[in-house]
Amino acid sequence: MVQFKLTQKMHELKHEFTNRTISPWGGIKYLQRVLEKSGIRDFIKSLADLPQPRSNRGYEAMDLIEGFLTSVVLGARRLEHCGMLRTDQVIREIFGWQKGMGSASTFQRFFHKFDEQLNAKLFWPIMKHVLSRISIRYMTIDLDSSVVTRYGKQEKVEVGYNPQKKGRGSHHPLMAFCDETKMVVNGWMRSGRSNSNSQAVEFIKEITLIIGEENIGLLRGDVGFYSHRIMNFLEQRDKPLPYLFKVRMTTGVQKKIIEQTNWHNCNDVITGAVYSEIQYKSSGWKNSRRVILVGIPKKEKNVKSGWLFSEYEFMSRYEFYAFITNTSYSMIEVHRKYNQRGDAENRIKELKYDYAIDAFAMKSFAATDAAFRFVLLAYNLMTIFKQAIMQPRVNHRLSTIKFQCLAIGSYLVSSGRKKVLKLSAEGKRRHFLSHIFNNVEHLKPPYSFPIA
Repeated sequence: MVQFKLTQKMHELKHEFTNRTISPWGGIKYLQRVLEKSGIRDFIKSLADLPQPRSNRGYEAMDLIEGFLTSVVLGARRLEHCGMLRTDQVIREIFGWQKGMGSASTFQRFFHKFDEQLNAKLFWPIMKHVLSRISIRYMTIDLDSSVVTRYGKQEKVEVGYNPQKKGRGSHHPLMAFCDETKMVVNGWMRSGRSNSNSQAVEFIKEITLIIGEENIGLLRGDVGFYSHRIMNFLEQRDKPLPYLFKVRMTTGVQKKIIEQTNWHNCNDVITGAVYSEIQYKSSGWKNSRRVILVGIPKKEKNVKSGWLFSEYEFMSRYEFYAFITNTSYSMIEVHRKYNQRGDAENRIKELKYDYAIDAFAMKSFAATDAAFRFVLLAYNLMTIFKQAIMQPRVNHRLSTIKFQCLAIGSYLVSSGRKKVLKLSAEGKRRHFLSHIFNNVEHLKPPYSFPIA
């Protein structure tokens, strides 16, 4: 018997090195133009309090800020990642940085120039400038907080509420989002022992500086913001600010639910839901407030039978929630409005997974806070690019935008005395990228957000 030995020819591709300055991130050209065309770059550069280099050899503050924003968008999670772009001559040429991208130690020194007073003075005008370019008369502001676990001995890292890593030190940032634009309105880094509503009144005061009291259509928050101090602050004004918060289910609230007999059925928000309205006055309150009670039907297997009293049998069939508000919305509209608040949770997840708000921890708390706020600025910058330039039908994640628009092979060539950026694209993709660049060149406020 003759045996044949089959061999598969291996495909081998030789490789060589080249000195040509090639970059995988040619699409950063779009981001750079958005920074310029939106006026954000010029505004930040004009701020008198922006930390400046202490010698002629130092990096310009705006160059470092652009470098950090670019690194965040491209996926950096620590300052060492920012320094990895130092060899990318294409990005350097796109932004016109005289000294190129800074190293990790350069960014460390820059952020450690910030203190808490400077952060409080510097960042709200930047956010005000960004939000002022969008023509929305009344904004729905969602207040929310998150937990950022830390693994070092950074300043103000303390053991507090941390459901994922119990007993681990953390920071507890406070954020506010605009529901209509899907953008961040404000953000503060706080110590790990902070509660959800710690510093909330001061935080809301800064929000009014950013977008103006007259532009706040509604303030929403979960049970963490159910605070007499917060509600009293919103009410005791010449023109009260409208709010809608979830109520903590105390024994007093539960007693009111048991006593209530006037329930209305409505299927508009959730099938089988029941609603009722009461005036509720908790201990320590001078006046009663409007509270909407909502009952959501339980699944049949969770419903107990054989109750002695009919009111307890009725209650056993529903999961009850309560919402407090100073608005005139109907009971059903209050329920619907609060349910829409869930999008804030999506924004926080996106900021953690795509923009690394849980990263860039430094020894100085003020430095960490400054990096955190610049990350929020990067998020808003990409939201402008996504909504006003790409104009998608769906809300794309950052990873999709990077594949579509930023990850473009590119290199520099000389044409006369000028340098030209060559982008690698053909066919439909070239047509798509040309359309994007045309939109960038025609960008001017007020921006139009198609899916906001």
